[in-house]
Amino acid sequence: MRIFMNLRIFFSYGLTRFMLVGVYRNLIYLLLGFIFSFCLNAKTTSLAEDPQWSDLDIFQESITRGEFIHFLDTVYCPRPEWWSAWINIKEDKASIRKFPQQDDWYDLYFKKDEKTPSSFTKAKSISKNLRGLTIALDPGHIGGAWSAMEKRHFSLNDDQPVKEGDLALAVAKNLVPALKELGAIPVLVRKKAEPVTQNRPQHFREDAVEWAKTVLGEDYNNTEKKNILIRERRELLFYRVDEIRARANLINHSIKPDLVISIHFNAAPWPDAEKRELVGRNDHHILVNGCYMGGELAYDDQRFELIWRLLNRWSVMEQHLAEALSHSFSQVTGMPTFSYKGPNALKIGEVPGVWARNLLANRIYRCPVVFLEPYVANSQAIYPRVQKWIKEGEGDAFGLVSEYTEAVLMGLQNWAAE
Repeated sequence: MRIFMNLRIFFSYGLTRFMLVGVYRNLIYLLLGFIFSFCLNAKTTSLAEDPQWSDLDIFQESITRGEFIHFLDTVYCPRPEWWSAWINIKEDKASIRKFPQQDDWYDLYFKKDEKTPSSFTKAKSISKNLRGLTIALDPGHIGGAWSAMEKRHFSLNDDQPVKEGDLALAVAKNLVPALKELGAIPVLVRKKAEPVTQNRPQHFREDAVEWAKTVLGEDYNNTEKKNILIRERRELLFYRVDEIRARANLINHSIKPDLVISIHFNAAPWPDAEKRELVGRNDHHILVNGCYMGGELAYDDQRFELIWRLLNRWSVMEQHLAEALSHSFSQVTGMPTFSYKGPNALKIGEVPGVWARNLLANRIYRCPVVFLEPYVANSQAIYPRVQKWIKEGEGDAFGLVSEYTEAVLMGLQNWAAE
């Protein structure tokens, strides 16, 4: 959910969602930290490992020049001014800069026989038969006792707090038996309102202290300000970065699914942060990986992941499934689709509601990934339904969780039937 301001524009970690409604405390320091780290030529994003460029050797001469440019321009980086400093496209190869401001390039040689644009949709993909398909269900965020820390939590008056992580987990659990009936193999990435990672915020104190020095500079001796920043930074590294990397490790090395469905709920900014009132807006959208911005491509790991996903042609399957899901959510819920306004998202295809964004999870999960962003939890239409679910749980047979499940199942079946 996106309650509060969406900081994904400022952070290369890439996780978006149910952010606290209102002005995020210390936002200016976080933004300055991002800019400062970029100016210092940060080589990788937080907690990332250096990429092994030789891993791309298996893709030599596997893609034509036309295909490479097509996917780069229409999905992964739509503005040449964003990628031109990092990717040099020649007639026979694409040279990718390995390190900032160094003349060290990885040469990816193109397949010699060019294809026409109409063949791009024939790129390799997984079987559309749901039977035997391993689907990792990734309930967004953590929920439970962690929801306030991860800022996916809000409450009104004396009502029970809305926790995105709990809602997402309920949907994921509801999908498991239904997917099994269709012959798929569903696997929950998390089964309870607890972190997947074994680390906790205190494990990141040293990183947070060094970061605070960079951000505060001469103001570092301001103890109150420093301590607040250090606490918030180590919490953020825990729930927004390390947690996602732990899930990626589980997905990439243990579950090894054919696709990941990342389950989320959305939210809108409060019209008045001091006097919270439910909003009229209620909509949905579906996200796939893409739209890497120039500042993000300055990181070695993000450049590598862009190329890795492009060469696997996962965007073909992601787009087709996302379009089927957008149609099904429109049909089942009657909600309109959401449209982005800023440069951090790219409209994909012609179906309304399908967008590309560069998020940590849909970047480092090594398979096709779709992010579901339906419902505005702090809206006049949805908030009462959330409260009803909190009170009745599984007893709400025709409620919000059941409706969400129905839309996902319909989208998967329609995609498989294409």
